[in-house]
Amino acid sequence: MSVGGPPHVILGQEMLKSRDGNEKDEGELTGGKRLIQRLRKRHGHFADLIVADALYLNAPFINTVLSCGMETVIRLKDEKRLIFKDAQGLFEKGAGKKEAFKRGRTEIETWDLAGFEMDGVAKKVRVIRYHEKTTKKNGRTEENWMWLVTTDETADNQTLWKIMHKRWDIEENGFHQLKTYYHLKHCYCHKAVETVFYLIIIAFNMKELYLYRRTKDFKGRKITLISVSRMFQDELHMKNMKNVLYESEKGG
Repeated sequence: MSVGGPPHVILGQEMLKSRDGNEKDEGELTGGKRLIQRLRKRHGHFADLIVADALYLNAPFINTVLSCGMETVIRLKDEKRLIFKDAQGLFEKGAGKKEAFKRGRTEIETWDLAGFEMDGVAKKVRVIRYHEKTTKKNGRTEENWMWLVTTDETADNQTLWKIMHKRWDIEENGFHQLKTYYHLKHCYCHKAVETVFYLIIIAFNMKELYLYRRTKDFKGRKITLISVSRMFQDELHMKNMKNVLYESEKGG
């Protein structure tokens, strides 16, 4: 799914295959690599950056993205990893310290170093550490550390900070919307259920594009998406769309 500003369009999905003789599926990493390769083949250069959580900090996944002509921005959480320890040692000595910046009530300190090697990764990567200090309205402060690894050599650290925070669009504007308002749950089989899954995604994309591309200044009107969904639903009931949506047995 595209992240950042609306519309949040879902570009594709991949059904996970079951392992031979095993009840478990093949896993997100395998499915994720296959999805990116399929989207690249279908759409060409569909994105400049692939943003992912810490699970995807994996050489085969990063190499797949690089081979498709894109860069990666991935969360780094595991403090036991060598790349984390190496970067932390340098950061604690003052290496890579950049000018701090501010976003709203949050002050962000930044450390940014390039040239790190990961086993099996085709190119060297950057490690960036952010220390966020947010002042609440009641005067209290909240602190948070965020680390990321990126193959991008040119993006500035402020842009990368924003990109990583915008990754939550996938949860808030993707999964949450689909599961809460589109009744989309885990799919446990293929074929017919997968077809319904595709139809749900098409409906989601059509609404996003209609509201944010066709409707003038929808975002500025401060109308919630749930309100719009209810209006659509009411219109269907009022116009009695049953004859359009369903065929009788007599009609074949």
